[in-house]
Amino acid sequence: MKKVVFVLLLMCFVSVLVFSSTEEIDVYRYLYRNSEKNIDQLDILQNMAEAKLTGAGEFYAWALRQLVQRYKNIISSQEKDATTERYAAEEQAKILSALLGAEKYTPAAADLWFVVDSFNDPLVKSEALMALGKMRATNYLPHVVRVLDNLNVTPTRDPDDGGRIAFGAIISLEKFQDPSGYLPVFLASVGWYPQRIRNQAAKSLPFIARDPSPFLLNLIKSSKYDYPTKYTALQTLEKTNANGRNKAEVAVAALNEGHRAVTSDVKLKGTLADMRKLALDMIRRYRSSDESIYLLMRRSYTNRDSDQQEKIAAINAIAAQKTDEAADLLSEFLTVLNNRYETLNQEENQLIRVIIPALGNTGRPGARMALTQVTRLNYTSAIKTLAAQALNQIPN
Repeated sequence: MKKVVFVLLLMCFVSVLVFSSTEEIDVYRYLYRNSEKNIDQLDILQNMAEAKLTGAGEFYAWALRQLVQRYKNIISSQEKDATTERYAAEEQAKILSALLGAEKYTPAAADLWFVVDSFNDPLVKSEALMALGKMRATNYLPHVVRVLDNLNVTPTRDPDDGGRIAFGAIISLEKFQDPSGYLPVFLASVGWYPQRIRNQAAKSLPFIARDPSPFLLNLIKSSKYDYPTKYTALQTLEKTNANGRNKAEVAVAALNEGHRAVTSDVKLKGTLADMRKLALDMIRRYRSSDESIYLLMRRSYTNRDSDQQEKIAAINAIAAQKTDEAADLLSEFLTVLNNRYETLNQEENQLIRVIIPALGNTGRPGARMALTQVTRLNYTSAIKTLAAQALNQIPN
């Protein structure tokens, strides 16, 4: 083989001076066809990869076809050099997959899928998956989605091996840029994989769908997924460039889920509270025409499990809607506090200082009665001043 490599390197050197790119590929093709051992063919492919040739897709596809047709014999061989040949075959498949992906040579897609489905080395599978995405072999998009779906559900015995295959599927789906790949990649970003794989999945998401709200909305509403995953879905959506109306729709669904769940687990209670607070903040910023939000926001204010931050988030979200319903609901909260103003505790005093300006922010006439009541009760001058300022914000 040393002589073959020497001749190859010599011919490559001469080709720089004399041969066209096509003629150089012909030289490699001749040497490859006349090499019987996989280890010898591997040397040639490594040299071709280093030469960074272009326009060799047809040859790479032919070489991969020859390899997959011989693969069963290679892996079952009992010859003394069988281990070396099996190693060489795996490396050939890896290099050919990468080269075909770079060439975007779609006619090789079927053989690349054979590599994914039949070869053992996770890195080889990964490279073939990436090649399918790079060449946008759309017939195999559902196959790639299924690979990642299956991995997401069932961890592999060796997390690193599973992570390598998942990485290939993630990059493939990023290159396909098809919305059907969004949810599997999102689930990979919160899955069992090593951190670097989860990080890559998170980085790939924006390339797959600019507005993932339909997929994340379905996830949040579905009973298939746990609440930490739903909370992460809401966080992920908030970081995207999705329009405010879609974000608000998903936030309302998340707020509903956060109230629907019943648990005694302290950690999960914290997750649910965080999800509700983020949902309320998104509803405040993006507003919603969904009438169900008022009942949901009332629950965030009145629930025994709601902390002070959630109650304040609910007040601000209600006020931001600037509707008659918002003014009526906040007036109800204020009236309850007014009715026992002499016995308010520290937290309730803090809430009243938030509710009063919130009522003013609604700008609705329905807010006047409760605010006027504040000015007539024996509140501190600071609170009465807040009420007067709020009244001034409401048009006559």
